[in-house]
Amino acid sequence: MERLKGKIAIITGASQGMGESHARKFIAEGAKVILTDLNEEKGKKIADELGENALFIKHDVSDVEQWKNVVAKGEEKFGHINVLVNNAGILGPIKTAKMEAEQQM
Repeated sequence: MERLKGKIAIITGASQGMGESHARKFIAEGAKVILTDLNEEKGKKIADELGENALFIKHDVSDVEQWKNVVAKGEEKFGHINVLVNNAGILGPIKTAKMEAEQQM
């Protein structure tokens, strides 16, 4: 089955649980996947198992600059990103910050 052939996905929280399951299924369905997580050891191991259509990037989803890095590296390796599975959780309080108008839309 290749229902996702030609699609490029970012999957956060991909070093275990649902994120890992999503990454494995997306690859099986023909997608190229950028796996992100704070757990670099597990994330790299999973990406290695998934092969050339997977890329792991250590990533803190609460950091805007790290998002920019993930997108840039993902597009450099695979091309335009079509899908985001925002699976990662954030433990602890979320910083209060004002958003720019374009970020609120």
